[in-house]
Amino acid sequence: MDEQDCESCHLESFRELSGFELSVQLAASKADVAGIIYAHDLSEEEFSDRFPELAKLVQDLPDDLPHLG
Repeated sequence: MDEQDCESCHLESFRELSGFELSVQLAASKADVAGIIYAHDLSEEEFSDRFPELAKLVQDLPDDLPHLG
């Protein structure tokens, strides 16, 4: 049963990682990404080191969304 518990933990971690990556990919601005990074207790440096491809995507985002109205 320990192996099943371990597999379950891995799935939870994989799900969290997948959710994090999807959130970053769907972010509309760098400010949104900063909030996502903060919510997952990562520094910008850790984010860049661990997720270099996502960090490249973020570079093309606007700093913040313009307010309509």
